[in-house]
Formats: sequence, C-alpha cells, structure tokens
Amino acid sequence: MRLFGLILIAAASLVPLIWFAPLAAERDPVAVFSQYIGSAALILMGINQFIATRAPGLETVFGPLDRIYVLHKWLGVIAMVCLGLHDIIDAEMNGLRGGPLAGIAEDIGEVSLYGLLILVLASVITFIPYHLWKWSHRLIGIFFFMGAFHYFFIEKPFSNFDPLGLYVSAFCVLGLVSYVWMSLLRPMAPRGHGYKVSSVRHLGGLTEVELQPKGRGLKHKPGQFAFLAVKGSGLSEEHPFTLSSAPRDDRSLRFSVKDLGDYTRRLRRELKEGMEATVSGPFGHFSMPSGRDPQVWIGAGVGITPFLAFAESLKSADAGTVKLYYCVRERDDIPYAMDLERLAEEVGNLELVIVNSNEGVRLTPERIEADLGGGLRQAHVFFCGPVAMRKALKSGLVLKGLRASRFHFEEFEMRTGIGLNALAAWIWDKGIYAFEKRRAAKTQPAE
Repeated sequence: MRLFGLILIAAASLVPLIWFAPLAAERDPVAVFSQYIGSAALILMGINQFIATRAPGLETVFGPLDRIYVLHKWLGVIAMVCLGLHDIIDAEMNGLRGGPLAGIAEDIGEVSLYGLLILVLASVITFIPYHLWKWSHRLIGIFFFMGAFHYFFIEKPFSNFDPLGLYVSAFCVLGLVSYVWMSLLRPMAPRGHGYKVSSVRHLGGLTEVELQPKGRGLKHKPGQFAFLAVKGSGLSEEHPFTLSSAPRDDRSLRFSVKDLGDYTRRLRRELKEGMEATVSGPFGHFSMPSGRDPQVWIGAGVGITPFLAFAESLKSADAGTVKLYYCVRERDDIPYAMDLERLAEEVGNLELVIVNSNEGVRLTPERIEADLGGGLRQAHVFFCGPVAMRKALKSGLVLKGLRASRFHFEEFEMRTGIGLNALAAWIWDKGIYAFEKRRAAKTQPAE
C-alpha cells in the first residue's frame, strides 16, 4: 500500500472539517460531530466503490492490486465504525427545516445502516462460502445508494448546494457511478484480451490451463496475476489467478489453479480445450529486482506459481544466485518439481530445495541464514504462501539482518477477515483459564 494514497484518503475525509468547525461554534457541537462522522463515512464508501472498479492508474496511487484489496476491506470496516458512531450520537438539531422527504430519508438511513452492517460483517467472516459472499457483496451498492438518499434529503445545517454539500455529494456520485459501472455497464462491455484454451492438464490438485491469444494478447511481467473469465459453463465470472509462465513471444499464457473452492472445482470439471476466455490485467508488482544480489524465493503449496514464471525468466535475466524453497506437505503434492529441477540445470544459478513438512522438515530463518552463508543483508527474499508462515519468516529474517524493504510478498488470500477467529480463540482461552482457576480455588483444601 502506498503512503501517498493513504494520505489522499485521509485528507479527503478530513477536508469537511473546514466547514463543520464553524458550524460547531454556532450549533450543538455534538450533533455537528455526528453529522461530520456520517459525511466522512459516505466519503470513504464513495472512494471504496471507486477503487473496486480496478480503474487504470489505481495501482500507481494506492499500490499493487493485492494490497488494494486489503485497503478495500479496511475502508469498509472504518466506514461502518463511522456509521455506527453517527447512529449512536444524536445528530438532530433545533431550528432546522426539513423537506417533504426528510422523514422518509430518516427511515431509509436506518435501513442503509443495518444493511451495510450485515454485509460488511459477511465480508470479514471468512467461513461464509465464497459464492454467497460474492452475491451478497453486490448489494452493498444498493445500501450505499440508500445512504446517499438519506444524506441528500435529511435535515442538516447546510444546503446540498453549499461548498460542504457539493463536496460530500461529489463522493456520493463517485460511488454511485462506480457501482453502476461495475454492476450494469461493465458486464455488457467486458474489457480484456480474448484467448482460446489450448490445453488443460490436471496435476494432482492443480488445473493447468494454457491459453493462446486471439488477438495481440496480454503483456505481463513474471510474478503478476490477471483475471480469468471463461465463456459459458458457469465460468464467466472473473477470478484472479497468478500467471505461472514467463512472458512469451506469442503472448500465450499459463495459469496453474489450485482446487480451493466452488469456482476452481467447477473449472477443473468443466474447462475444455477450445473454449473461449477473456483475460484482463495484468496486476501486481511482485517482480524480480535488477542486479546480481542473492535472492531467496519461498513458495508454499500453490504459492509456487509465481516462481515458475520467475524461474523461466532466468533464462534471459542477468541475475545473481537464487535459492528456491518449495514448501509442501506431501511428497506427491509437488507437480512442478521436475520442471523446476530441469530449469535449475539449464540456468545454472538456480538451486531448488524441497521442504517437506511431513518428513519433519521446516523452513526456518536460521536455515535460510545458514544456506546463504550469513549474507542476509544483501539478499532479496520473495515469499508467496500462507500469512502466518510469511509473518513468522519475515520477523525472524529481519531480526537476523534482512532489510524489511527487501522482503517481498503478495497477498496470498485476498479475502481476509479482521482477526475475528483469533479474537474468539483468545476469549475462549481466557474463559477456560478463568474457569480452571475458579475450579482449582473451590477444590483447594482449607487450611
């Protein structure tokens, strides 16, 4: 996530204070604060609807798209906190004249609040099936429209045509236009590059899809991802997957898709050679640096896919020594091991190390440091895999001398929660501890 983009969002939500501060001196400051919080929530939601469009230039301002997904989640959470405060803190003021729709706007605002609250909670509770989450997520724009209606017609100490009113209205319009574009207009005119499925292979739990361009095709860098949509057979909804091949002269592409959910299982069953597809992108800034500094690549499970593209690109890259750790649970769950071993023999500067956890082997910061001969300070580390593993390795490697800016990763899970599972586990542990403590106190013999 880029600091510049975060500053822009913060500034956009703070600008209304220029107009709300004088109002607080003239009217009930608590009610004015409540109205400011409600306006800030609309501004954040309008921005959130816009960044969901994946419009060109967003990655320049906010960072790689995988980080934008994280930003999108947290903007939604912060907006809901603001709406909750707006609802709790009384925003009514004396001496205001409401229009004929003020009463209706009040009721619609309540519906909008609770509808958004339910949908945002559904977004961060990750055990809800993806297809249900995706369907419900589309309704957020409708409740946002209701929130904008509430703002336009509710009683407030300024006009919609005042500078403050126009400013907040602009973000409401931005959000509504973005929602209409994504829900209605974009599906009628899908963007992207036309492709045809040239081959489908099943490699253990992976579905490997090779695509040939129908036109000029997509140009990408190793490690980037793109959105794939297949025409027909219920596979037309876009889904993001890492491009597991290096750029080719004919711009053909390869995706290696893990069977993790309803869509990917359906893709495995129904995708056939000759089917037409649309690929949009590419996205992401997960790419190799220039120079000959040593590199460490860590791919866990399906997280190996960007490193397949990295390894293929070494044939034409002037890179230093590369050590690739392929972390798996089962010896049979390494479909690309032979391809990587062949590439390691061809390029010479790539060493493949398979780390099999079922054999009692774990990848640790100590092992990486030892394998590099203590040269962590000069190294670049690239990681793609589970979040817990990433955090453990990064913290350990930084403590041993790796520069934090040289630990590169992409968000392996774009749909993430907000720590509810960890919070529930903590509460459970504390409850069990308190229960055991009380029971021990009751059973302790009196002196």
